[in-house]
Amino acid sequence: QSIAEIDKDLEACSIEIHHLQSSVIFLQNQHRRLENYRTCLRSLKSPIRKLPNEVMLRIFYYACDMNDVFANNIEAMPASSISSVCARWRNLAKSQSILWSRIRIEMEKVTSNFPIFNLYLGLSRNSPLDIVI
Repeated sequence: QSIAEIDKDLEACSIEIHHLQSSVIFLQNQHRRLENYRTCLRSLKSPIRKLPNEVMLRIFYYACDMNDVFANNIEAMPASSISSVCARWRNLAKSQSILWSRIRIEMEKVTSNFPIFNLYLGLSRNSPLDIVI
């Protein structure tokens, strides 16, 4: 073989390698998308999704005791914690003003900026406030 023929074969090999690498990347991306889709489908089949809204709201009611709106972690604010799980839970939690009306305030934690406190007041709407200081 001449050098020109070897160069031509090398170029063909390089093109084929590039094509195969592109195919591998495409298949890896497709694999990742299918895994994500499978995860979504599994979550849709979760038994908790079959519970009626009324049952979910009752569970939320018992799970939401006092909301420490000046705490540094969301675990101290059960209404916020529940509403951050998914869109359905957020909509259900926001529809129940009583969940947002039980507020604990520790005076040593109070700052001049109350965005979470104002959020809770707004979402509590006409429910009587249960405030512990």
